Amino acid sequence: MSDMTMAQAVEIAMELVGQGVVVGEVNSARNLRWANSALTTNGDTIDQSLSIAAFVDTTEGVASGISSGQVRTRDDIVALVEASKASARAAGAAQDAMELVAGPVHDDFALAAPAVVNDGLAELAPQLGDAFSQGEFFGYAEHSQDTMYVATSAGTRMRFSQATSRFELCAKSVERDRSAWSGQSGTTLTDVSVAEHALTVLRGLEHQKNRIEHDPGQHTVTLSSSAMADLMIYLLWSATAREAHEGRSVFSNPMGGTRIGEQLSKRKITIATDPRLRGLETYDHVVNLGSSSMSSSFDTGLAIPRAEIIRDGQLESLGSSRQAAAEAGLPFTPLSDNIDVHDKAGHGSLDELAARMHDGLLITCLWYIREVDPQSLLLTGLTRDGVYVVKNGEIIGAANNFRFNESPVGILSRITDAGDSVNCLPREWADWFARARVCPVTIDQFNLSTRSDAV
Repeated sequence: MSDMTMAQAVEIAMELVGQGVVVGEVNSARNLRWANSALTTNGDTIDQSLSIAAFVDTTEGVASGISSGQVRTRDDIVALVEASKASARAAGAAQDAMELVAGPVHDDFALAAPAVVNDGLAELAPQLGDAFSQGEFFGYAEHSQDTMYVATSAGTRMRFSQATSRFELCAKSVERDRSAWSGQSGTTLTDVSVAEHALTVLRGLEHQKNRIEHDPGQHTVTLSSSAMADLMIYLLWSATAREAHEGRSVFSNPMGGTRIGEQLSKRKITIATDPRLRGLETYDHVVNLGSSSMSSSFDTGLAIPRAEIIRDGQLESLGSSRQAAAEAGLPFTPLSDNIDVHDKAGHGSLDELAARMHDGLLITCLWYIREVDPQSLLLTGLTRDGVYVVKNGEIIGAANNFRFNESPVGILSRITDAGDSVNCLPREWADWFARARVCPVTIDQFNLSTRSDAV
C-alpha cells in the first residue's frame, strides 16, 4: 500500500465519504500442505483491502452503497468513495437506515497490523515427518492473523486483531477405498499433536477394514462435535428475527409472531454466541457494510454481548439488526462470529458417548450440506470419512456412507445423550466459521435417507 498505512487510508476515506462506514482489512497467513505423505507446498500471503459503505441523503431517505478494493494512492481511495456513493444513489433509500451510534475509540487504532508470529507451523513439519512413515496422509495447516480498522462518521475508531488456526489430517488406504479424517481449530497451531491426529485416523482406517453394510432408514447415531457443529452453525445462521416474524422460517409461530419461549428440547442444551468465549474470542462490536436480516451497516460500532439463541432447550432469542428487531418487536440481538453448544448433563469424550449409545452408528463428519426447506430448516448432505458401527458399546466395523435429510431444529427433541463440549473444526463450514465449541450428541431416529457411494 505504498507508504500509506491502513489506518491512514481509512481516515482519508472517512474524510472523503462524509457519512458512512469504512473498514480496512489486513490478512497475513502462513500455510502448509501435504499429499501422499509428502510435503507439497507452503507459503505466506498478505492481503489488504479497503471497503466503504457510503450513506447518501436522498428525497426518500438515507441510501447506502458499497465499494471495495485494493488501494495504493489517494486517487484509488477517491475512486472507491465515488463508486460507493454512486451505488447508494442507484440503490435508493435503505429500509434499515438508522442513526449511527458512537462506538469505542481504540488507543491502538493507528498501529500497524501485527504479523503472524508463534504460529506453530515450524513445529508441525518434523511431527508430520514422523507420521508419514505410518501411512498415506493428506492435509492442510494454516495460521492467519486478521486485523480490521473500522471508522464511522459517528466517531467510532476500532481496531481488532485476531488469530485463527486450522489443521486437517486425512488418511487413505492404498486402494483409496477407505478414508478417515481428523481436524482441529483454534488460535494457534502450537498445541496440535500430529501423533494424536494420526492415531485417530489410522484407527479409523483399521475399523473400516470390516465393512458392515447398513440399509438407509432412521438410525440411532452419535454425531462427533465436528458433525454437530456443522448442523448447529446452520441453525445459528437461520435464527433470524425478521424471517421468523414474517412467517418464513422454522422459528415462525403458525399463529403469528415467533416461537420464542417454546421448548425445543427436553435436554438442558444451550446454543450461544459469545465474543469473549475463552480461547475462541472474536470481534466484540458490530462491523457490517451491507444489509441483511441479521445485521446492518447502520449498527456498526454497537457492542455485541453474549447471546443465547437456545437456553436449556428453550428458544430464547433471534439474531437481528436494530431495524429488524424493532420491526419484530424483539430485543436487538447481534451475534458474534463463534458458537458455543453445551448440554448441562453432557459428560465424557466422543468414544465414551458412543460406548453409552450401546448400539448404533458413530458419524465423524458431514459435508455438502444444503437447505431443502426453510420452513422446517430441513437440510440434506452426506456422511464422509467414516461411519462406524457400534455394537454392545464397541466399534466393530464401518458402514457405508449415507445421504441424510434432517432438521437441526428437529433433532434437538431427539437428543438422548451428550458429551463434553470441546473446541472443534466444522468440516463443512471451516472456510467461513472456524470458532466452534460444541458437544457431541446421541440422537434417536436420525434420518439416513439413502446410500451414498462417497468414500
